[in-house]
Amino acid sequence: MLLAGVFFLPFVIGTGLFWVDWRPEKYSNHGELLQPARPLPDTGLSRADGQPLPTSAIRGKWLLVLPATGMCDHSCESSLQMMGQVYIALNKEQNRLQRVFITYEGITTDNKAALTALQLKFPDIVVAAVSANEKGKVWHDALGGGGQDMFIVDSLGNVMMRYADPVDMRGVLKDLERLLKYSWIR
Repeated sequence: MLLAGVFFLPFVIGTGLFWVDWRPEKYSNHGELLQPARPLPDTGLSRADGQPLPTSAIRGKWLLVLPATGMCDHSCESSLQMMGQVYIALNKEQNRLQRVFITYEGITTDNKAALTALQLKFPDIVVAAVSANEKGKVWHDALGGGGQDMFIVDSLGNVMMRYADPVDMRGVLKDLERLLKYSWIR
């Protein structure tokens, strides 16, 4: 009888904690888990050269996204460089990650040269712009505004984790390593 009690007691306790909706106080992730995850819109992005960029072109890989309300300044470029260091630190898993910079300014004659220069400076990063129309508002809502916040998007296109400015890139790396290790979706 005692042996049966030792065997069933963890199941009884686990079931009880489930039914009273108990959650641990501290989570092991470093970013803010977005619940529910927000899906990326299907359209509304443009490449640095002005060509349309469908979301399906960047879907299929995990994304590390840096949205900005304006053009990429010095702190933004520093964040892009740190994103590159995270990419390199992922080692064998780096082929599952794509880095993306998105500006909410849209493509204009004034900023097209700056976006093209940014793409040349960071050739492994997708540099994109969101138009200032209704589609742009949907992107703005999905990525939660602007500033220097960073987001992780799963390979199905769901914005699922947010890192507030200033971003702790070691925390981003640890979260990405854990996500890529336990993810069944490629």
